[in-house]
Amino acid sequence: MRFAHLSDLHIGQTPVPGVLDDAVTIVEQIVRDVRRISEVLDFIVVSGDMTEDAELASFRQFEDLFATIGLPVYTVPGNHDGPAGYYRCLDRSETLSNWDITSQVVELQDLRLIGIDTCIEGETTGRVDSKAMTLIERQVARRDAPPLIIVMHHPPIMPGLRDFDAVARLDGAAELHEILRRAGTPQTILSGHVHRPYQARSNNAACFVAGSPTSAFTSDLPFGASPIRLKGLQDFYFVHEVDQGGRHVVTPQHYSYGNATQVGASS
Repeated sequence: MRFAHLSDLHIGQTPVPGVLDDAVTIVEQIVRDVRRISEVLDFIVVSGDMTEDAELASFRQFEDLFATIGLPVYTVPGNHDGPAGYYRCLDRSETLSNWDITSQVVELQDLRLIGIDTCIEGETTGRVDSKAMTLIERQVARRDAPPLIIVMHHPPIMPGLRDFDAVARLDGAAELHEILRRAGTPQTILSGHVHRPYQARSNNAACFVAGSPTSAFTSDLPFGASPIRLKGLQDFYFVHEVDQGGRHVVTPQHYSYGNATQVGASS
């Protein structure tokens, strides 16, 4: 199966430091590109921070844009989505409610998706609670099931860069990795949050972090104490292809956009 993975779109109603002030226009261009290649895709995953401000109007912009693609969309909340604002919107929006996979297992033809809410209201750091642990443990134990993909906002593997590690701390990560280690089979985790794409592997889990098209960060060195700084536009998102035989190919899909301007810093 093939799918697009995006994260940290940060659609908002007013400009804020750290998010490009034409963020909505950038997301519109991404949506046009996903729609252009939609014939070769099966679905879309958005791993949180659809919005910057958790406002109903921002969630509505997100769903109005992505509904035009014509593919199934699967979402979990990010810290900027509340998550309380996200859940309030679920009660008022049938579309977003249908897309939400928090605490659910989605059985697809050749894949399973689990949605995990790792957010703590008002905090940048995250946690995996006991309910999520139980759900994950049950699913990784299934031996007769298709490949499993866990969708969560906070990455479960530290990037190794001081400033990213500080905001990406995930309570329960050690227990999660022990569950994955005991499973003995490879698992895939899709996440976002740190606004810089990277891939990591630990305890049978391959973690893919999508970065952020509207609030990208970089640093002089990829690890250690090198300070992060705003990069501006990330002009790509990721397309995954996964099959039952264990093949998993990830490629950046570039889109054209040349009008990005930034106003400051966000995470």
